[in-house]
Amino acid sequence: MKKETPKTEEPVLNLDPEDLFLVAESFAKQGRCREAVELCERGVKLFPSNLAMKIGLGKMRNILNDKEEEERNRMKERFKEQRATDDGLSYQFTSIGILFEKKGQENKAFECYHLALVYNPSNETALFALANLYYKNNDFAGTVKVLKAYLAIDPFRSDAHSLLGRALFYLRHYRAAIASIIDAIILDSVAGRAPAPELHEKFKFLLDKLGINSKRSRSSMVRKRLALFDKCVNQLNIQKEALLGGGALEGFQELIRRAEPEDGARQDLLELAIRLRAFDLLAPLSDENLFVIAKAAKELHVKEGELVFDEQDEGDELYLIEKGQVRLAKGTPFGEQPLAMAEKGELFGEMNFIDPTHRSAYAVSSRDSVLFSIRRCDLEPFFERHKGVAVQFYWHFWRSLSRRTRDANNMLKTFFTESERAQQPNMRSEQTVRSKEISIELDRKIKLLQEQGLSSKELRLLAAFSTEELYNQDEFIFREGTKGRKLYIILDGKVRITKNIPGVGDEALAILGKGDFFGEMALVDDAPRSADARGHVNGTTVLTISRAVLNEILSVDVESSYQFLYILCRILTQRLREINLKIIQWRLMSGGF
Repeated sequence: MKKETPKTEEPVLNLDPEDLFLVAESFAKQGRCREAVELCERGVKLFPSNLAMKIGLGKMRNILNDKEEEERNRMKERFKEQRATDDGLSYQFTSIGILFEKKGQENKAFECYHLALVYNPSNETALFALANLYYKNNDFAGTVKVLKAYLAIDPFRSDAHSLLGRALFYLRHYRAAIASIIDAIILDSVAGRAPAPELHEKFKFLLDKLGINSKRSRSSMVRKRLALFDKCVNQLNIQKEALLGGGALEGFQELIRRAEPEDGARQDLLELAIRLRAFDLLAPLSDENLFVIAKAAKELHVKEGELVFDEQDEGDELYLIEKGQVRLAKGTPFGEQPLAMAEKGELFGEMNFIDPTHRSAYAVSSRDSVLFSIRRCDLEPFFERHKGVAVQFYWHFWRSLSRRTRDANNMLKTFFTESERAQQPNMRSEQTVRSKEISIELDRKIKLLQEQGLSSKELRLLAAFSTEELYNQDEFIFREGTKGRKLYIILDGKVRITKNIPGVGDEALAILGKGDFFGEMALVDDAPRSADARGHVNGTTVLTISRAVLNEILSVDVESSYQFLYILCRILTQRLREINLKIIQWRLMSGGF
């Protein structure tokens, strides 16, 4: 008979729940509350039927919550104390600055006001005093910058709008100036004050200067400004109701109260939505989303030769052309330089919708036109809630900007005669693209992409699916006229984007550095490359992403797609503005022909 092998007994865990709880209590007394909670959680897993251990866990969690609440309150008190100290210093520096200004020591006053804003950037007294001081010294750009910061805090001060209007007037930003002057007049009227005669004089001058002659146009301008104040008051009402309960702000709300829509208004909105669906940009939208866009859209009838917007105007409007044609151009000493022609069904003004600033060109109607304008500020909250609609917009912007950038690149060649083109030696066929594939750690690639504002799922996808290439100085990454299949991101070094100008040679359009994108236009369409790209320094390393990979990235997550497309559109917008300036420079160099 075989001897039975004796069974080895499992070691018995000699633990007492009460002992565990005593240890947890000891941790809690030492301030190690989180460890006490973790110990009790383990005790509950070891002794799931022990009621005392569960009660002990609840007790430890309460102690931890109390300790965390105490720490939060302590931090709040410290913050309040520091805030009170900073506010005190800010107002003291402001008062000293006012004294210096009264004594005529303006340099010291400037210094004090700036110090006041270091301690409290929202110090309205310091902001307004600094703006006035800039204005007294004829620094109108400084005045505008400070007043914009002030009005972001308090948009209901009439003398701030008045001062901003005067500063913009002297900077010759006439459309922005008249808007600020209207704001000042509105606020004075609400307060029961008579606006300063100077405001009325400037208002009349600007109306004549801008060719705003009809009563209807003037009324429209005033209604638009009233609508902005209405929006501010509505936001304040929301905050007031959240804090104190119902009851709207009185007085100002009454002045700008808008009439309830008539029965025919919804039918009008439906008809407008149907017309808007004819545009490729809006065709894929759901009825619900299209109605939101229709509410934000304004219909414009523009006569032949009438200005839609002027160069240096401020604005964030996007325009859609239902009928007619609009010419985009810049002024030069030799006359108008056309930049682009927008036709029926197309859009324009997207550059300022993407990146609001002063307009870099003017738009004039080439024939009687019907347009729809949509403001970025009216759609931003909607885009935040409906990222899919935002992706739809920015995908179309990418296509539009890519086409305009190609057209602008090709326009550079139009300033030279055929004989000049023939004189340029053709050495380019002998130059070939050379690259060396290399390998870079995934974490390093992810870090670079994070620096460009990308996040979430597309980061790892971009980094994982991108390949790396190395180029030395003057080596071609791609050449004009070749088919593009990749987008590039610079990891190290610099890249020079150039275009061959007949009779002149290669002209640098841009020098790009670490983190910049390029070659992105080729991923939108099948058009050939419109410029050359070369390594600008030795050891230039680029990440490459193919069209297929980009499509996968854009299908991963709508939030990621929106962020990625927005970055690409910002890049193209900045690049197109730079190329448009090049066009003017080359026209001047070619003698204006």
